[in-house]
Amino acid sequence: MTLTIKIDDCKKKKLDRFIAQLLIKEGKKVTIQEAVGAMIDHALEDEDDFMAHFKELPPLEEDPLWKMIQTPKHLGLKDLSTNIDEYLYGS
Repeated sequence: MTLTIKIDDCKKKKLDRFIAQLLIKEGKKVTIQEAVGAMIDHALEDEDDFMAHFKELPPLEEDPLWKMIQTPKHLGLKDLSTNIDEYLYGS
């Protein structure tokens, strides 16, 4: 299975530079897919250290979307699953 991800230009340049350094210093030619896969494996080997990078993110409870999910708006419909298109888009 493959997955397409988007990264910003700055991180793409850093990744390209890293791959080039592998070739120059180690004589190893790897693809972006191999490099990213190895980075993922490395991050998962030391999850505590990896998760420490995300400690500065706000807690989930402060996320506006999470708040909306926790306090849903009641629409007065008994079974929204059958009428959702009509409610959203009209008859």
